[in-house]
Amino acid sequence: MTSDKNTRLVIVGFPRSGTTLLSRILNAHPDIASPPETGLMSGAGRFLTELTEIEGPPLGVQTGLAYAGIPTDDLHAALRGMLFGFLDRIAAGKRIWVEKTATDIFHLERLEPLLVGHVRFICLVRNPLDVVPSNAALARTMGGQLLELYGQTRGINSEYDGIAKAWVERQTVLDEFSARHPEDCIGLRYEDLLDDPDQTLRRLFAFAGVDGDPARVIADAFAGPPRIGLGDMSINDQNGLRPASVNGWRKRMPPAAASRIVPMVAGLMAAHGYKVPKVPPLADRDTAIRQYEIAVRMKQQMADAARAPG
Repeated sequence: MTSDKNTRLVIVGFPRSGTTLLSRILNAHPDIASPPETGLMSGAGRFLTELTEIEGPPLGVQTGLAYAGIPTDDLHAALRGMLFGFLDRIAAGKRIWVEKTATDIFHLERLEPLLVGHVRFICLVRNPLDVVPSNAALARTMGGQLLELYGQTRGINSEYDGIAKAWVERQTVLDEFSARHPEDCIGLRYEDLLDDPDQTLRRLFAFAGVDGDPARVIADAFAGPPRIGLGDMSINDQNGLRPASVNGWRKRMPPAAASRIVPMVAGLMAAHGYKVPKVPPLADRDTAIRQYEIAVRMKQQMADAARAPG
């Protein structure tokens, strides 16, 4: 097992927040191993999950082992040994390893007592107005949602509203987590990584305790063959960093959904330095009917004009 928490880093961010991109860049550093998603931490979070909304003691591994005479601290120590052992093996001699699985953020409450004091955390955030439609598009591509995200959005009619609600809930948990452990957490914005990679990576390298030329590391990250593994495979189509999109979400999210979602995420957006856009309020019933009727007439007029003889 590697020597101390300074040699172990975990990236935590909501799915589609740039965790795969950051992992690929870090893996190109000569002192850092950051493989594709292993699922180790999320798996540990599921393993430690207990059913508590019931009468009587919680149902789960921790409670079951406690009755068998094995305290939770011993369970955590054994589980850390397994997790860290796999990651040490994957690191293959590199001084630092970085674990990244996008669903880890859904298990942060259970991972906190397991990992705090033994690893440090890179807390990555992205503009939620880009995160929400990106997750919706991913679900359509995969033919289903990520398991943890499905659990938080089930029963919500609009996929956009459900993802936005989950983002607010999980980002709040992550912000509170980093506030409790400021010495072990560094916060990064995805957009800063794209728009100012030099300063962003220098700050991250300093946190990790390594030297490095950001431009060289980025070049090396995109010079090799595509990485085979779990994560956002669209990164394999890139040959370098692309500028952050500006208002790209407006083309990917229905206006009515944006009118509902912006008020939901506005507080956290502002807290992370994002400009909250102005969106039109939701139309009342009569206005919505008129807008629909006008749209139908315009579509019909366009079709008639296209059929008219030249």
